[in-house]
Amino acid sequence: MGKIVAAVGLSHAPGAIGFPETAKPDARERTEKATLELGKTLTEAKPDVIFAFLDDHFENFYRNHMPTIAVSIADHHVGPADQWMEPLHIKEKTYFPGNPQVAEHLIKSLVEQGFDVSRTGSIEYGNNLLMPWVLMKADLPNVSIVPIFLNVFTPPLMKYSRAYALGEACRVAAESLPGDTRVAFMCTGGLSHWPPYWNPYQAGDPPEDDFLKLMKEYQTVGKEVLKRVPDLFVQFDEYEIIMAEKNEYPLNSKHPLVNAEWDQKFMDHFCGGDSKWLKELTYEEVEEEAGHGGHEVLNWVALSGAMGGSKADLVLYEPVIEWICGMTYVQFPVPA
Repeated sequence: MGKIVAAVGLSHAPGAIGFPETAKPDARERTEKATLELGKTLTEAKPDVIFAFLDDHFENFYRNHMPTIAVSIADHHVGPADQWMEPLHIKEKTYFPGNPQVAEHLIKSLVEQGFDVSRTGSIEYGNNLLMPWVLMKADLPNVSIVPIFLNVFTPPLMKYSRAYALGEACRVAAESLPGDTRVAFMCTGGLSHWPPYWNPYQAGDPPEDDFLKLMKEYQTVGKEVLKRVPDLFVQFDEYEIIMAEKNEYPLNSKHPLVNAEWDQKFMDHFCGGDSKWLKELTYEEVEEEAGHGGHEVLNWVALSGAMGGSKADLVLYEPVIEWICGMTYVQFPVPA
């Protein structure tokens, strides 16, 4: 049977590798140290495969076709997507083994456990995986990654209790793998942030802001927009930097970009193993307190479910306005 050997969670703010110099040096040093610590944890655990709870930033899925849950099955996945190469300052694409046999086992198990999961082929990663992977520097040349995508940007979203149950079901699938497969769980995203993706509840519909109008079109139509605006995600980074300078989303509002108070409350419950509180979170609370980017905590709730609601160790919480994100780093004692 499969063996759980590690579980980590961390933020994936693109600014951490796209414009890292904007952060205060001490904050940048602390986040780099925390990221390396999680990379060391994964390296020492020696997983054969990583089940990664991620969200798609419209690299693969769009408002016209947005699965609530998707498992990607292919020999390899690639990243970053073309539109993220320049913004993330990454010069070459990386091909990540996908282990289709394990992915097939996972999706079969999830369906048998009552989850209607979409199946995709090879996908492109963005900052959801590339930012953590680049900075963790985990020495895992042969590891496979099976991405499990949760919709966080296109309402309606799944209930938080459902995300927790998804994590539990993924644990069942992992432990029922044949042989002595070593499995690590990983989630990325969050915590509170208001990124420059169009959101009807924050930016209006239609949005008044010209850039958010363009993002709404991209989020709906997809890569056809990039043929007309190939530097869209360069503009995205530039918009984030302006947002950070003003601490506003959308621009000319007065909404702060990071809610450290809510983040710390979330981590108290998450690290304390308070599954009841996590499962009772609502869309409305997270939208108001943590922003439309804050729904990435669905990935964290799934990770908590995968680890049976056990307690976790907070490696670092660092609110970094310059990267418009409550940067968070966690690992679980294993076995758990």
